[in-house]
Amino acid sequence: MSHQKQQRRSDPRLKQCPFCEKDAQYIDWKDYPIMKPFIDYFGNIRQRYYTGVCLKHQKMLKTAVERARFMCMLAYRK
Repeated sequence: MSHQKQQRRSDPRLKQCPFCEKDAQYIDWKDYPIMKPFIDYFGNIRQRYYTGVCLKHQKMLKTAVERARFMCMLAYRK
């Protein structure tokens, strides 16, 4: 059983969270270049499945995008 877990974790197809790799504790709503790859053309937040962001950082990203939208740094929708 443990061999299977090791094999799954070392699978190159699995994406690593880019925020976990950088050891990010907080995603700032003013830092647009960090949020830009996770927002699509229409202004929606891309899903975790496509971006590879973990749940903890996806929630932080959502909060940061909502705050940036409220402060008029990001459009709600195009």
